[in-house]
Amino acid sequence: MTISENVGFIGSGGIACALTRGLLKSPEFTGRICLSVHKNADRAKAVQLLSPERVFLREANQQIVDEAEIIVPALLPKVLEEVAPTLKFSKENHVIHITAFWKLLAAAPWYAPSCGMVRSVPLPFSADRMGPVVVYGDDQLCLDLLAMIGSVVKVKTEKELETLAALTGMMDAYYGAVAEMVGWCGTKGMDFQSALDYATEMNEALSVHMRRNCTKDVETFLRENATPGGTNELGLKTLRETQAYKPWSEALEKIGKRYGI
Repeated sequence: MTISENVGFIGSGGIACALTRGLLKSPEFTGRICLSVHKNADRAKAVQLLSPERVFLREANQQIVDEAEIIVPALLPKVLEEVAPTLKFSKENHVIHITAFWKLLAAAPWYAPSCGMVRSVPLPFSADRMGPVVVYGDDQLCLDLLAMIGSVVKVKTEKELETLAALTGMMDAYYGAVAEMVGWCGTKGMDFQSALDYATEMNEALSVHMRRNCTKDVETFLRENATPGGTNELGLKTLRETQAYKPWSEALEKIGKRYGI
């Protein structure tokens, strides 16, 4: 399927630029991209240089809404609350609502009378057209566009979306765990790049292996993948005895509360 409709980003921060990069890499997307430029002008200009004939910078947010069929307000919560009510959407607009903490039902009046809306949580790796993209809503054009930059995980309720969105708050925590592994290797004389390459590729493979083979429950999977008395069992036992995973649950609870879950 090809999408020729234009996409407009209100804002040009990290996620807007990541999505732009991902769409430009998608052979199925043939439309143009408009970015509204304010404080992130340098970042937006850098993205425009990737495809000057398809990426256009605009000073006015309303111009984005007027020129594009698919609108992505990529603004911080307080800024969205200030900006969105000042814009005039049309029946031809489709909206992908990505601003955290604003429920789609609450934001929908700002986007009226747009013909279709979804809420999504795109992530930085969308720039490389990889990873999951959780979506709540049924607008097919928006769903098809998001499928071009990742694997769409369609949920039935907004609470389910917010539950999965809470997991994204643990991305830096994951990087921190990898940093501990890489740092430990450094204390044993390993060079940084070799340790980083091994740790990240190992964890990437572990994720794929778990997704393909964890068919019952996590505890069963853990038992099946640990040799009794082996190093994997030792690692898990040591961390559990010190309640090392408890802070992860506590962090998720704090993040979840921001979403009201």
